[in-house]
Amino acid sequence: NITKGSHTIITGTNGTGKSTLLGLLAGVYYSNTGKVFARTEKLGFVGPNPLIFTASLRDNLMYGNKTNKSDKEIIEIVNKFKLFEDKVQVDLDAKVDNKSLSSGQMQKIAFMRVLLSDADVLFLDESTSNLDEETKELIFNLLLNNTLTIINSTHDIDSFKNYTSHYKIELS
Repeated sequence: NITKGSHTIITGTNGTGKSTLLGLLAGVYYSNTGKVFARTEKLGFVGPNPLIFTASLRDNLMYGNKTNKSDKEIIEIVNKFKLFEDKVQVDLDAKVDNKSLSSGQMQKIAFMRVLLSDADVLFLDESTSNLDEETKELIFNLLLNNTLTIINSTHDIDSFKNYTSHYKIELS
């Protein structure tokens, strides 16, 4: 059982099924047998390799989002995440792609997508592996200010301070 509003960490060695478990829970993967039940359909998923396509910054941030967000709301979150530390004015119509953004910027966009979608449950699969410590802390402080349930698969449990439970997957 995972409590609403909690931050659960799942660890295990490579090949133990952490990513598969998260993918099944998040609806990214479909099971061949059995069923997965969730109490909400508002699920978010951030993996190690975020999808960024050649389009406007707005289109990338709102990709897959069924909510309507104003430009003001989008710019607010871009500034909170410090996506462009050297830019004063955010241009949501600027074209971006995976060559014009750093891996850290792409990861931030994936996190912003989830928050802009008003997800209830956030699945993180090695989602901070491309981020420096300062950015990890910034993102988790922003996530903790929301009422999200976080289920986090990681090899680096020491990077996370504010988790409520830890499950370790072991193969016998």
